[in-house]
Amino acid sequence: MEINTDNAIIKFSEKGKPFPYDKIFYETANKYILEYKNARIDKLTEKDASICLARIIRKMEVNGVPVQQFFKDDLDSWTNLPNEKRVNNLIELMAKDIFCCFDKNRDLPNGDFCRVDRLYCVNNDGERDYFVCNSTTKQGMFKKVPTMQTLYFKDLMERLERDVLPKSKEEEKKMNR
Repeated sequence: MEINTDNAIIKFSEKGKPFPYDKIFYETANKYILEYKNARIDKLTEKDASICLARIIRKMEVNGVPVQQFFKDDLDSWTNLPNEKRVNNLIELMAKDIFCCFDKNRDLPNGDFCRVDRLYCVNNDGERDYFVCNSTTKQGMFKKVPTMQTLYFKDLMERLERDVLPKSKEEEKKMNR
């Protein structure tokens, strides 16, 4: 799933403006949403949207591990919430990881963009569809070079292939010490 960096949410994001993570997630995962009822998420009832997103979540992986396993503690802490709220909380949690590099509000003091050690995909019976960025910028008259976000996603993919991304939150905490 290629992240559309020409999307107005990303293109016109500014520091101080809220970044609608859920909307950019829905747009990027739209082909999986359409598989459910052949309608955009905003055209579905709250219950149907929740069921649709739960089906997508069941197919999703983070760093090669099922999302529900990786975020088990978070999901367990939300047991008292209705299913729709639990699904929306998990979508927001994942979207903040996936799209953090585009949110100007999360830029670091040194000017770098936010980064995480998590790469997400939808696993369709062994065929993985990763969230990636392939945007380029013009350099000179004819040359196009990858953006910093594109290089970031390529780095995540290379680290996943070398099996050095954390497989659990506990492993992630140990790596970040």
